[in-house]
Amino acid sequence: MKIIALPFAGGNKYSFRKLEKHVPPSIQWITLELPGRGSRFKESRLEDISLMIEDLLRQIKPHIEESPYMIYGHSMGTLLGYELTKALMQLSYKLPECLFFTGRGAPNKVTFTKKSTLPKDVFWKEVEEMGGLPKELLEYEDLLDLNYPILKGDFKAIEDYVFTPMTSLFPMPLYVCMGEEEIGEGPGKTSIDCIKAWNEKTDAPQKIQWMHGDHFFILKNPKEIVDRIVNAFHEATGVIANF
Repeated sequence: MKIIALPFAGGNKYSFRKLEKHVPPSIQWITLELPGRGSRFKESRLEDISLMIEDLLRQIKPHIEESPYMIYGHSMGTLLGYELTKALMQLSYKLPECLFFTGRGAPNKVTFTKKSTLPKDVFWKEVEEMGGLPKELLEYEDLLDLNYPILKGDFKAIEDYVFTPMTSLFPMPLYVCMGEEEIGEGPGKTSIDCIKAWNEKTDAPQKIQWMHGDHFFILKNPKEIVDRIVNAFHEATGVIANF
């Protein structure tokens, strides 16, 4: 059994290390990584969601042919998970047993103000206010300089994303979890309507939940969120994981 994970904007294959420590031995956690970051730092960055999906399709194919799997995504990773699953359906690839998304409302409801074109100092101020990066990273100027072009490019991809309606609903269960502090109205918040709109994306069971914390609640509560992800996998497959 495999959890295929897709990181947040600016993230890489190391972004979920806090979570991976709590995954039971019977499940393999695999974080996919886009070019221009982490171990793929020397590759050209992608600033278009459709090109990112093409890259992720090439990565995911060898991992899913022989094993039951689920897709987990946080923030930008949630958008990528949604579009990746659509692509898997269109190509008749083996589908995930379930989807688990955190930190983002449904793609047809989310609106973004342009941040990728802001001056560098204003950009980081906006990112901090919206909770768009773990606070630990915002404390190190060298890391900010290194991550600036990566995050800026990811934001551009999100801002330029054009939603297209699904030709058919997902056939697998869909789980959504949000941080309590990121739910609401106004800048940097996700409305209840935007979260509930996820229910329109599948004709299988859906579950919307929340946990204490801000946009990066997953890093502050790694064991709890992994327990929820694994339990979702268990519900979808009927296979009991050994913790």
